[in-house]
Amino acid sequence: MSIDKNLLKKFTLLYVEDDDVIRVELSQLLSNFFSMVHVAKNGKDGLRTYLENQDEIDLILTDLNMPELNGIEMIKKIRSFDNKIPIIFATAHSDSEFLAEAIKLRVQEYIVKPIDVRYLLSLCNDIVNNLYQEFLLKQQREELEKYKEIINSNNIVIKTDTHLNITYVNELFCEISGFNSDELIGKELKYLKYKDMASDIYTTLYANILNNKPWQGKLKNIKKDGTAFTTDAFVIPTLDETGDMIGAISIQRDITKELKKKRELVLALMKEKSDIFIRSKEGNLEQNQVINDLKHKLEKAQIEETQSLKIIDKYIYSNEKFRLENKNLKTELGLYKKNSDENLAFKFSKENSDLRLENKKTKDKLAQLQIDSEKTISQQRVNYETKIGELSDKINELTEKIETIQTDETLLQKLEYWKEKAKQETIKIENLEKQIIAHGDKNFMNKIFG
Repeated sequence: MSIDKNLLKKFTLLYVEDDDVIRVELSQLLSNFFSMVHVAKNGKDGLRTYLENQDEIDLILTDLNMPELNGIEMIKKIRSFDNKIPIIFATAHSDSEFLAEAIKLRVQEYIVKPIDVRYLLSLCNDIVNNLYQEFLLKQQREELEKYKEIINSNNIVIKTDTHLNITYVNELFCEISGFNSDELIGKELKYLKYKDMASDIYTTLYANILNNKPWQGKLKNIKKDGTAFTTDAFVIPTLDETGDMIGAISIQRDITKELKKKRELVLALMKEKSDIFIRSKEGNLEQNQVINDLKHKLEKAQIEETQSLKIIDKYIYSNEKFRLENKNLKTELGLYKKNSDENLAFKFSKENSDLRLENKKTKDKLAQLQIDSEKTISQQRVNYETKIGELSDKINELTEKIETIQTDETLLQKLEYWKEKAKQETIKIENLEKQIIAHGDKNFMNKIFG
């Protein structure tokens, strides 16, 4: 059999042996396998060591024939303190009298010297494995007791016999229902059914339990005062060792308050929906009025924009007319210079001077017209930028107001459209200004703008 070193390392051994050589050699070897090995040289020393470390020692390995106190006498005294600790006897004798006494002392194993270490470790492994299993079972029982306490303190527990007659109810059920346990013991489980609860629920429950199947669902139970409480219930059959049903156990959780809160929440949501519908209806009227006002202002802005574009077109036309006149004058002056001779030079000098003067006046007039046009355009631009800014602010304000009333995707798209429209009109004005600059004479523009 394989030896589980990890398991052996969880336990402590008391080794009692009067032979110094055997005691030293075997104790050193056993120390490699056990968590701790306490060593004693005779029965008296072994008893003292056990009493000093009895809370730690899990297993005893002892010789039989020892001075002062032999193995049998030592174990008798130990058994007066502990009836369960496992014991292994090791001796050179196989006397039947010793064996009989060992059986009375509930000694687990008996090995003959010289000791086969591997066999000894195998015995120890079997014994500590049983000890470990007992430890796990004890731990599980303790956990089950804790779970039982938790279930009893937080849940309703009802037990029945094979006919589903109540045999036990816990304190929590009595506290909630108002019944005491004596009033319910012997009653059929469906005695707890509230009057308006469907009978087929208990029919299904009974059918499942009698066929060794669990049942889960909601039960409406009656209280002693005639009122009801609702539980989330889980009912399972209890079985004996052969698998036959010997009764049932029902674990229930009171959900009456939860259901009440859910109903209150549903009513509150319905009321809130109604209030929102009323507010949205009122908000739609105000929203329509705001949208109409916005449309009116935008239409007005479009009319003013159209008028401004006409004025700008007029200035562009005048500017182009003066440019052509100036060009024609320059052409005529060039022809005059080309065809004139010395005799006519004096004659045309005065006319040429008059033309230059008229040309200068025309240029000045054109420059002034250009300056006035620029001022007008600039002023128009400032005015429209101001109006557009005001409209943008108003749109933003109206947008925020509309959003508080109703988050309607169509309305938002309309507002975005008018915002984009205002931006496009601003760009148009800037492009017109650029066109005016582009059509002016280069020298003339240099004089104006440097």
